[in-house]
Amino acid sequence: MKKILPIILILFAVNAFASFDDYEPSPRARAMGGTGYSNGNDVYSILYNPAGLAKSKQAFAIGYADRYGLGFSKINTVAMSMNLPKKIGTIGISMFSHNVEYQDENLTSETTYTLAHGFTLMEDLQSSLSFGYTANLYNLSFSGMGDENAFGLNLGAQAVLHQRTKIGFAITNINNPNMGKDSTHDLPQKLAVGVSYEPYNMVITSLEAKQTLGEDTLESGTELHAGAEFKLVDSLTLRFGVRNLPVSYSMGATFEIYNMTIDYGFNTHTTLGGTHHFGVGYSY
Repeated sequence: MKKILPIILILFAVNAFASFDDYEPSPRARAMGGTGYSNGNDVYSILYNPAGLAKSKQAFAIGYADRYGLGFSKINTVAMSMNLPKKIGTIGISMFSHNVEYQDENLTSETTYTLAHGFTLMEDLQSSLSFGYTANLYNLSFSGMGDENAFGLNLGAQAVLHQRTKIGFAITNINNPNMGKDSTHDLPQKLAVGVSYEPYNMVITSLEAKQTLGEDTLESGTELHAGAEFKLVDSLTLRFGVRNLPVSYSMGATFEIYNMTIDYGFNTHTTLGGTHHFGVGYSY
């Protein structure tokens, strides 16, 4: 095992080059099968669909996950949203990192710094239409090998129909950024669409599809994500979800007290261990 572990770590580090893939920074989205593009209306919308920021409160959140319970692939998230005056929307900033560590040494680190803006274009008593955009600064560093940077742009839209139905759309890295000097690597472009429906008060269901764009579009397949959320009482919300590629089942909960939230999300993996995701948030 001592010989196998460094090999696994090296594979993680090599695979991380120009990756910046879907590490799922939100405990809520993870618990709901990875859905966060149609139902998002909180500070984590910065990292999914920035149009959801238009409905977000002013908030601060931090999150942590140990991927697959392996102890060396770690996710950290810090995000904050702030409402702008005169109904010109909400801005958000975040820092998201994925680190591969071994014996107290950080082998590789993917860090994304994001500035986002979401705003409502039109709204009446029953429906609304919101748009959002993000500017991302990607930084990739290898231990003893320096680092590389790239700049990406995301766009998103979210429509609310008759109060109970939400339709979301988002595209990441619309400017097709790449990283590297001698050998460049394109960062992933993804298109996500989905619908969220609230059949009853305090019950939300979501179904979303995500597709990687580019030369390998057909080979990559279409990701399908489904989730449900049930607010049992004002202070407790339960969530469940499922996804494919790979097949994974998820669950989680949020406990609210005053303006503070404690979030938990968990999802399985076909061959590796499950991922536990924790978060703490505060709205003001």
